[in-house]
Amino acid sequence: MTQPLVAIDHLNLFLPGDAAHEDVLHDICWTIQRGEHCALMGVNGAGKTTLLSLLHGLLWPSAGSIRWYGPDGPESSPIVGRSISALVSPAQQERYQRQSWYITGRELLLTGFEDTPLLYTTTTEEQAQAVEDMARRLDALPLLERQLPEMSQGQLRILLLGRALLRRPALLLLDECVDGLDMGHRRRFFATLEALTQAAGPAMTVIMSSHRMDQVPEWCARRRWIDGGRLLPEDARPPFDAGAEALPPRQPRPALRAAPEMPALDAAPLVRVWHANVFLDGEEVLHDINWTLRRGEHWRIVGDNGSGKSTFLRMLAGDEFVATGGGITRYLPGNGGETSLLEDIRKGIRLVSDLSQARYGYSVNALDLVCSGFDNSVGIYRDFSAEEIAEAMRVMEELDAAELADISIRQVSTGQLRRLFLARALVGHPDVLLLDEPCSGLDPIGRAHYLALLDRLAERGIHLVYVSHEEGEGPSCLNRQARMERGRLRIA
Repeated sequence: MTQPLVAIDHLNLFLPGDAAHEDVLHDICWTIQRGEHCALMGVNGAGKTTLLSLLHGLLWPSAGSIRWYGPDGPESSPIVGRSISALVSPAQQERYQRQSWYITGRELLLTGFEDTPLLYTTTTEEQAQAVEDMARRLDALPLLERQLPEMSQGQLRILLLGRALLRRPALLLLDECVDGLDMGHRRRFFATLEALTQAAGPAMTVIMSSHRMDQVPEWCARRRWIDGGRLLPEDARPPFDAGAEALPPRQPRPALRAAPEMPALDAAPLVRVWHANVFLDGEEVLHDINWTLRRGEHWRIVGDNGSGKSTFLRMLAGDEFVATGGGITRYLPGNGGETSLLEDIRKGIRLVSDLSQARYGYSVNALDLVCSGFDNSVGIYRDFSAEEIAEAMRVMEELDAAELADISIRQVSTGQLRRLFLARALVGHPDVLLLDEPCSGLDPIGRAHYLALLDRLAERGIHLVYVSHEEGEGPSCLNRQARMERGRLRIA
């Protein structure tokens, strides 16, 4: 006999801070039964993240009701929702990245027992052993003594997943949970998750959102689709087939504004790195890097979580410095030629990453965010010209984001925010675009459109350096490859 875990009845919801009180969830009816694992599917902006936040007790309905079935029976208090569930989401990871707390991986895992952001209680021997066991299962033992700011995005994600599993919640909510994980850690996490759902003890029900059907394990058999904030009936046909290779045709988009005339080409490489070592908090994370980006080259950088890929991109962008004994030179035709000035580097080499997105703490609207790309600044510090605003709107239109212009970036979906940060990187005509897991959070149509756009940018003369864990994913223009292994770059 099935037992209900959560019951939602004709529920509407608008997001906090929305003065217009415009509902983003509409007439949601859903009873989640214990042990019935389910994948929540939908395109960017469909409402998946909002619905998972509601199930965790972080949001409250404007109409209708939600009840959680705790030890004392059905209750409508969100405190009960928080007590019976655990949520892992991109927003949660961004909070830790933005705060940059100097806590260890061990301390982060221990916070899972009380579901607090920091550790406030004394650790028992049983809890300490459980943390060791979880880290071992997820191949994360080396992270236990490492500080959070020293971790890669994938390393932080695997710890947040382990943190949620330690509680053995009745309801585990996973929002795009394996984006940013290499294949090895992805397999370990799903194997651990499956073992815990089948283990003796309190039952754990899993609801996971995903844009990729191949990232949903077979044991998570049920599917629910959400579209436009409405949960479709279980037997309803989905808005599109997420597993199909052929995607719905798109309407032609206006071409990006032509790049300005450049000086005649010469033989100078755009970026040259020699004997580069990079230290973070006193630890050497990149070792003797030798690499050159020449005209016409577009690079794919591969490697496991924590191998140094993101640090390498930040070094190219001028956000990390090469230690004495090595060096880096940059020749940026559209932004000052040969230059060592950080102002020119930040305009000519643009980085799109989860970390830069997480650390953008201002609540600006989408148009202001994109316009801040002209100066590559965090925040708005001047008025923009009519020409700059028009260019920003053209780029947003190309990325299917023009309708977001007046909306706060705190009220858009993860995938929508991803497109806005790409638009921010494209304004002002950069010479080099650095992309760190750029398609995480994008639905299949958005991914295909994004990658096609990158090919068009390459044709226009922008050089790409692309990092991804998804095998075979990337624009077709990529023609060079290197692998990062424990901070050392191996040219393929």
